[in-house]
Amino acid sequence: MDEAIAFYPSPPTQAKTLAETEVERFNEHGFVRALDALTESEVDAARDYFESLLARVRALKDGRNAYTLDGYHNRCRGIWEMARHPVILDYVEDLLGPDFVCWSSHYFCKLPGDPKRVPWHQDATYWPVRPTKTVTVWLAIDDVDEGNAPMQFVPGSHRLGAIAWEPARGDTVLYQEVKDIGRFGTPVRNTLRAGQVSIHTSTLLHGSDANTSARRRCGLALRYIPSSCGAVEHPSALKRRGLKPGTLKRAVLRNAVVCRGDPGHWQRNTPPPGDDVTMIHRHYRN
Repeated sequence: MDEAIAFYPSPPTQAKTLAETEVERFNEHGFVRALDALTESEVDAARDYFESLLARVRALKDGRNAYTLDGYHNRCRGIWEMARHPVILDYVEDLLGPDFVCWSSHYFCKLPGDPKRVPWHQDATYWPVRPTKTVTVWLAIDDVDEGNAPMQFVPGSHRLGAIAWEPARGDTVLYQEVKDIGRFGTPVRNTLRAGQVSIHTSTLLHGSDANTSARRRCGLALRYIPSSCGAVEHPSALKRRGLKPGTLKRAVLRNAVVCRGDPGHWQRNTPPPGDDVTMIHRHYRN
């Protein structure tokens, strides 16, 4: 499926909330950053909510860690509501158009002294959705500065199509790694105040280092895609799990949060009544 990985520019003239120059920057660099999203009281509530979820996960003592709140948007009411936050959706609509869903979510929480790094990668090489029009809204739950392992982007790398990767080695969060990142440009640090968001495309090279500071760095990644797009599955993923064709594809299409407009073939789900963190998420791997 790598040959299908490509970037799809957003028309600057369709923007209502973002400035046309911000959309143009998104098209040129593959990201736009430091957009205000949450009020101060919403930041406090979002932080308290994450900490309550993490405490519940830890209390289960089933081996999960701070990175495993992955894919709970239809099981946890607070994530579902954040995926539909009107300010965030206004930004997304300017990039994707009026019909879109949130198909995936993931808290990336680097605790103080966390040795894990997120290797340089493209999201699109992991994900079972095509065309590769997904944009990720990365919401800062904590302040993110140069000291507590900010995410880093390589501007312009989103236009290179699928980039070859190797299995990641060492203490990492993800399993793919693009080597010799300097070949593709100079990375930019994604520093944000709590309550701000960055938005990046799924073909952009990005990653983050270990958090050697005494401060936590937590963000919620919300992934949005036009509802005209769909799900795909690689035969090797089906074989590895012993599943019939169509199984993974249906699972992806059933697990969306419909945000605006026509849902297309994505299932429209009702809000979860509360917070259920008992499910252990299984990654969709190509």
